[in-house]
Amino acid sequence: MEPILFNLIPQKLRRPLALVFDLAGIVLIFGALKLDLLYNPAGSYGIGAMQIAGVAAGFVAVILSSFITPHDTRRTKLASSVIFGISILLLLINFSGVLIPLRNPAVYEEIEYAGKQRTAQYAPQEVYAQMNREATIDEQYPEYVKRLTQLIFDGTVHYWPESGDKAFSLRVPLRENYLIFSDQLLRGERANYEFCRAERAIERATSVCSQSSKMLADILGRNRVKAHIVGLEGHVVTRARVDNESDIWWILDADYGVVVEHDIDAIEANPELIRPFYAAQGYSDAVIDILVDVYGPEWNQTIDENLQCEGEDHYYLLKWLLPVVGLIPLPLHLLIAWARGKRN
Repeated sequence: MEPILFNLIPQKLRRPLALVFDLAGIVLIFGALKLDLLYNPAGSYGIGAMQIAGVAAGFVAVILSSFITPHDTRRTKLASSVIFGISILLLLINFSGVLIPLRNPAVYEEIEYAGKQRTAQYAPQEVYAQMNREATIDEQYPEYVKRLTQLIFDGTVHYWPESGDKAFSLRVPLRENYLIFSDQLLRGERANYEFCRAERAIERATSVCSQSSKMLADILGRNRVKAHIVGLEGHVVTRARVDNESDIWWILDADYGVVVEHDIDAIEANPELIRPFYAAQGYSDAVIDILVDVYGPEWNQTIDENLQCEGEDHYYLLKWLLPVVGLIPLPLHLLIAWARGKRN
């Protein structure tokens, strides 16, 4: 026996209307999960009230469609079957990303940058094990930021997409995150992506100055070191407070493995201050001359006061959540068909 409300729907309109409800439910579920939270900032899991409401409305629409017209195993809704198949495919893509490392072995080859031969000297797990401050031995913040800057430098290689034809790059492959991959294709940009979360960038190991600065800022922030990113004219570095009581800030350049023990204001007033710190790391006068010009004050600006990674976390949650949600409508229709058949 059908609900009284649906008995009012003409028989000819039931199937088209059921399809409309199915499609509306799918659009609501997937659209709400992808929604940019303009008015409801994402929480720690990247999901806000607007997503929850949209997903709930989508499920209601799918459930209502199941009551509009009878279903059985031979006449399962086409939309639900298609979404089920797509969801299985997306899950297989995700599992391939779990099994296949993001890091390309080519990062262990020597690559020249700024007159130095670079190679990733650590596996990702080795970097993870060393990247946090050693609180048990009361590691002082100046020593910690120096160690971390060198660690990021040693654990990555600088790769500029136009600088060679290596198999690795700043790309996010389909298997790693199909949402980021698809988003960049739709935007028509060069398929380069800089991770916000340091662990993902460390796993990939290919970096540029802005990526290295994001890695530093993310790790420092988690270790209670106030830090933000500073954009120079053609270069990006990290500014970190190494002494809270005296409010002392240093400039960290993980792309070069250099810590400049001065704040950006002092460097802008006298860019030659950076010279001994870069020279101590073995860079030539020609490279340092370029950097002295880069540190000039004309184009310096703060890019990020506080690095926010909720957007990226959102993508990584959704890459699993979307296909899981997509698996639900088909079993739901089959369950309803089974219950109806048993009742009749």
